[in-house]
This record gives sequence, C-alpha cells and structure tokens, in this order.
Amino acid sequence: MKNVRKSIVAASVAAMAVTGANAQSIGAACGCPPVNSRTPVNISTLVDATTKNLLSSTTTLTCNNLYTLDSRMYVNAGQDLFIEPGTVIKANSNPGAAHAIIVAREGQIWANGSEACPIIMTATADPLDGSYSVQNRGQWGSLIVLGRAYTNKRTADGDPTATSTNGVGTIEGLAAGDARHLYGMPVGQEMNEDNSGVLRYVSLRHGGQIIGANNEINGLTLGGVGSGTTIDHIEVIANLDDAYEFFGGTVSAKNLVAMHCDDDYIDYDQGWNGKLQFVYGVQGPDNSGGANNQGDNGFECDGDDAATNIANGGISSNPTIYNATIISRNLNDEAIEAKERTLGTIANSIFARSAQGLNMTTAVETSWNAGQFNVKNCTFQEVTNPLRINGVVTGAGPAFTKFTTTDGNLIVGANSLIDATYTMTQPGNALTDRVNPVPAAGTATTTLTPPVDGFFTGAKYRGAFQPGAEPWTTGWTLAGQIGLDVSAAAGCTGDINRDGIINITDFNLLGANFGGNCF
Repeated sequence: MKNVRKSIVAASVAAMAVTGANAQSIGAACGCPPVNSRTPVNISTLVDATTKNLLSSTTTLTCNNLYTLDSRMYVNAGQDLFIEPGTVIKANSNPGAAHAIIVAREGQIWANGSEACPIIMTATADPLDGSYSVQNRGQWGSLIVLGRAYTNKRTADGDPTATSTNGVGTIEGLAAGDARHLYGMPVGQEMNEDNSGVLRYVSLRHGGQIIGANNEINGLTLGGVGSGTTIDHIEVIANLDDAYEFFGGTVSAKNLVAMHCDDDYIDYDQGWNGKLQFVYGVQGPDNSGGANNQGDNGFECDGDDAATNIANGGISSNPTIYNATIISRNLNDEAIEAKERTLGTIANSIFARSAQGLNMTTAVETSWNAGQFNVKNCTFQEVTNPLRINGVVTGAGPAFTKFTTTDGNLIVGANSLIDATYTMTQPGNALTDRVNPVPAAGTATTTLTPPVDGFFTGAKYRGAFQPGAEPWTTGWTLAGQIGLDVSAAAGCTGDINRDGIINITDFNLLGANFGGNCF
C-alpha cells in the first residue's frame, strides 16, 4: 500500500508532529483552562506523608489544576479517587522507588475521560505538544490496579511474589509485606465481579520506571481485577516494560493502544479469564538495540509460570480476544507467544512484520489440537515464520494445514492488507512516512462474528479498525496527535474509501451518498 498518498501527506504529517498539536487545548471542550494556566498542585499534599495513602476517603482531581506526582499515591481500601475529564498529571522521576498510582484491593479509581477530554498521565518533562520523544521510556512508575478476583497464584511458586495464601500474590515490582500490594483472594473467597472503578479515555505515557530492585512496572498493571471494572479506550505510550499485563482476574477491556514500549503489548498469566476487543499496537522503528530498542511479543499468553498450579486445582488463563492489529519490526519477536499451558481464543486479528506468527510450546499445541486454544481467522502479513511449534518452524504438514485451512488464517505479503512500515526521526517524533492500520473498504473480511454476550461489538472484519473507516484513535491519543495513525483519507482529498487510491469506487460511493450529511 505504499503509493502516492505517502508522498502527498508526508510533509504535512511531519509538520503536524511538531506544530499541529496544541497542548493548551487539552480539555478545552470540557471547560478546562489552558494547561499552562492551571493551578499547580503536588500530589504529596493529598496523601499522608508516611503511608502515602490519600488523606480523604473521597478525593477528586480536577482539570483546573495541573498535578505533579511527586510521591506515590495509594488509593487504599475504602477510598475513592475521582479524576475529571481533561485532567493532566505529570510525574517526577524517582529511579529505584518510582512514583506511581496504586489502587489497592477494595479501593476504587474513577478516571472517566472522554474522546474530547482525555485524562493524561505523563512525565514532568513532557510539554504535551507531541514532541517529547517516544524514546523517553521509564520516566515514572505508572498505574497499578489490584482487585479481589480469581488468580491461580500459589504458595509453591517459589518466587518473591508468592505469599502464604493460595490465590493471593504480591504484585510484581512492589515490596512484600504490605497488604496494599496484594491481589487476588484466598481460594474459595474470590470475588470475580469485583469492581475497581472506571478507566475510560486515559493516556499513560513514558512510564515503567524501576519501582523496586530489578523491577520495572507495566503501563497498566491489573492484578486480580474483577469483571465489574470498566476499562475502555486506554493508551500506553513509551513504557519501559509491558504495555498491559493481566495477573489473573476476570476484567475485560476494549479499545487499547500500545506503542513504542520496551516489552510486550499484551501479557497475561495466572489464570486471567477476561475478554479483549480492539487492540492496536505498534513497535518503534528504532531497532538499534540498547536504550533505543523497542518491543517484544504482540501477545504473551501464559496459563501460569508453574505447572503445579494447574495440577493443584488452579484454572488456566482462558481469555477471548477479537480484533487486534499488531505491527512489529520483523526482527526476533513473536506475534503470539503461547506458553505455560494457556487456553483461550485469538480471532479476527492482523499481525504484521513479526519474525514468528504463532509460536507454541508442546503443551499449548495439545490444547490447540483439542480446540481449547484457538487462533482463527487472523491475517499474518510479512511474517517470516507464520507457525512455530516447540522451536521448530512448521511450514507444511497437518499442523500447517490446520493453521491455514481449518482455522482460516491467512499468510500475505508485505503491505498487502495494511501499510505497516514507517519512518520516525528523533528528537521530536517527526514522521516522514507513516503506517496506515486501516484496511481498505471491502477487505479484511472474516467468516467469524464475535460472541453476542453484551461485551463484544459485532465487528465482522479482521483487525482493530473497521475497513475504510476513521480509526477510533483519532482525537484523543498521542498516536493520533503526532500523525502516526491518522486515517488514509487525511491529506488525500477524494479518497472516499480510504484505500490510498482515487478511482471509480470512490466516485460510486460519493454518488450513492450525494446530498446527505456527514453526521
């Protein structure tokens, strides 16, 4: 799909990355003042100096203030943290004991932003104009939410996160011995419909700083979080560890963005039994290694880290995932790394430029053959080895036939479905060539429809975006702000179906809708 539209918009997109995004307009649609005129407030004034718990049972962060996270903030049991739409929190760096927002079991966070007024949590140095380099990862901690739903964490795990109670763990990266760091519940006491609050239209940027010895934290960490929690339209940008990690629990999430992170896009284990739909991930183009290296697996799928947990009555991870688009760098990374006895379904998705497509252990292969682990109706574009089992590349035979024919997965060439390559120069995040993750109208078809269960949208197409339509990242994400994933129609007048070409199809679409309106 590299064609004339690339040269048409390259200059305008590069300019927009530097000048087109106005930090002062954040939250303007909600009546929020310009960011530089907001009243400075240190989070340390809202928490106890010793415990770092919120001082009040109910605390509200308002968008007329500009908050500096100069301390950890604990939303402890019985406490509620409300964050208004358009609110900005900037976090100071504190290597070794990173500042972070931690929602403990029985605490709740209500960060209910909107498309016009997202909630932004970022580094202090971020001017919010799109110019702060995506190579600036690990500048603060990030957001951790802990709940009381099921996990298969067991005392016999033998790692620092194990506790003396089956079903309860200490969340990765935080110190043992503090009840606020625990997630899950004792076996038989789980609360799978637990509600930790609402996260909607929240952008988490430049996090993952070391919070304890040899531990970075994820962009959004979810430990034992229950299905009563709402997670919708979240962006993780430039995190030093995984973008999202699910440690057990039953929580589901929609419309997730993960970009320029230094580990996996989606990582789950310890018996996570939730759902995902509409996941968009892009690894950075800077792949020189060291501080500039970006990304690992698209999905890292674990049942748990210890086989004995399943043997001792634990339930394996068994999520249902539809409509992801993951763009990698075609180095050593896997689109789907399936290991540790995971179950579940990944369907109707697009994976581009991975070294390995589906990479399974022998244990997962057994579940795959039994229909307990499924990868169906996905498209693997420019993937070096679409199928690898137990370290062996499989390009023919019964397993490959199952993968490509029985399960409906397609293997296609470079840029044949989506435009998956781009060029970004630093500093400043200037784009001279960009991805287009939106397939052309009429493409990316599938025979599978997501389940009708009140959570899934009936999106009968492959990938995170409806073919030919405006992407749902527009208007609230940093990705949209810097022009990384603006729709193909941008700067190309007349391309009605956004396929990068102006032709008779566009004329027919215009004729059929002539005289209508645009809302």
